Amino acid sequence: MSEVSSEANGNYWDDFYSCIQVGAPTYPSQFAAFAINEFSGVDGVIEFGCGNGRDSDFFAAHGFNLLAVDASVEAIELCQARNRFRHAKFVQSRSVDVREEVAAFLVGRSKVAVYARFFLHAVEECEERALLDLLGTLLPSGSRLFLEYRTIEDADQEKVFGDGHFRRYLDHRAVLGRIESVGFRVEYEVEGRGFAKYGEEDALVGRCVVVKG
Repeated sequence: MSEVSSEANGNYWDDFYSCIQVGAPTYPSQFAAFAINEFSGVDGVIEFGCGNGRDSDFFAAHGFNLLAVDASVEAIELCQARNRFRHAKFVQSRSVDVREEVAAFLVGRSKVAVYARFFLHAVEECEERALLDLLGTLLPSGSRLFLEYRTIEDADQEKVFGDGHFRRYLDHRAVLGRIESVGFRVEYEVEGRGFAKYGEEDALVGRCVVVKG
């Protein structure tokens, strides 16, 4: 686990997204391409940790009403500047402070998809638990979560973007247990490599799709 402080972590991501030329790619991730094929029947998508909007833009381009959230001021300003869609909204907020925005987005919606790639391992466990509790309380029955995160054995692998920011390396089975404890049922889960390749880095990740009971 990284020992980077919350303030330093926030500064890291603001600096990261202010340097577009060395930032994250703008094409959709492997996980987004996987997830969108499972969005049938949803009438909205919520993304946590949207970063530079690479996956949010992909979902919005395919017609999905979108609420995208990130704690980084620079990231959200970048997303808002690039946004081409009236049905996409980008909000700067920590996930623990976004209850009202989520509740407003859910009004009139019968089933949504919640998407979070490389987010759970980037926040403290207390924030993860608060988010899962929030979603377990607010989401309509039948809504799905699509989650991808770094797992324990990925800790020693060299990272393309270094170790200057906070990471938790998660126990995949423990994460599934925490998700199930707040009222979700696991439909699909896998842990391994080959799902999140970037250059020479092939992260060991956990993936899951879970449905609100």
